[in-house]
This record gives sequence, structure tokens and C-alpha cells, in this order.
Amino acid sequence: MTEEKEDKKKVVIPIEGEEEKKKKKWYWGCGGCGCLGFILIVLIGGCVALFGTDEDDSDKKVDNKVVNVEEKEKSTEEQEEKKKAEQAKKEQEEEKEKAEQAKKEQEEKEKAQQDKKEADEAKEEKACLNIKGNTSSSGEKIYHVPGGQFYDKTDAEQTFCTEGEAKSAGYRESKR
Repeated sequence: MTEEKEDKKKVVIPIEGEEEKKKKKWYWGCGGCGCLGFILIVLIGGCVALFGTDEDDSDKKVDNKVVNVEEKEKSTEEQEEKKKAEQAKKEQEEEKEKAEQAKKEQEEKEKAQQDKKEADEAKEEKACLNIKGNTSSSGEKIYHVPGGQFYDKTDAEQTFCTEGEAKSAGYRESKR
């Protein structure tokens, strides 16, 4: 028994020969399993690339929807900007028309005032020289209006267009 144990303890050192070379080739194998794994990976990758996954499709749909929504928002924003620009132009035109109308009204008012002023001046020129101012024998200044008792008899020392002018010059109205 001891000899058997010793035999078992003895280690055989292999000599590299033809048998060892065959064993090494066998350990490496023919590569069939590796080829099968590679073929399976290629097939699975091809199927995924060809048919895709549901997640990819949903992402594409969402992206398309996002792009479509963004395009719609851009187009609506552009339309709103165009509307605002047109509205601003209309408001500017209305303001210009209002300014022109106000200017025309102002010119008409000034013209009416000038016409009234000219008419008043014409009336004053017609009425002018109608009031006669005279100094009495007592030294009192008296003015006479047309239609008064002494108007025709009075020699005018001074003439006035209005009674206000006569009063401001120190004359008083005739009693008769």
C-alpha cells in the first residue's frame, strides 16, 4: 500500500510531443461555439436594426409631434407678429389722420377768428368817427353819440370809434 501511495504521489511530467499538440488543439477547439455565438449576435442586432423597438418608435413619434407643435407655434407666433405689425400700422395711420384733422380744425378756427376780427374791425371802421368829443364852456369833457339832441350841432374836437374810448379819454356821456 505504501508503494501504491507512492505511485499516486509520483507526478508524470509530460513531454511535448504529438500527443500534447493534439491535446492543445483539442482544448482550443474548432471555434464552432464561438462562431455560433457571433452569428446569433449578428442576427439579433440585424433584427433590432430592421424592425426596431417600440421605445424607438414612440420616441420618433414624440419627436415628430414636438417638431410639429414647435412648427405650429412658430407659425402662429409669426402670424401674431404680423397681426400686431398691421395693427400698429393702422394705429399710426389713424393717429396721423387724427393729427391732420385736428390741424385742419385748428386752421378753420383760426380762419373763423380772423374773419370775425376783420368783420369787427369793419364794423368799427363804419361806426368810427360817429362819436364826437367836445369840451363845454365850463371845461367839462362831454361826448355825443349819433341820434343825440346836440350831436348835429356839436363841432368835434376829438372823435371816437366807441364809447369806451371816449370814457377812457376822460369824457362823460351827454345827458340829452
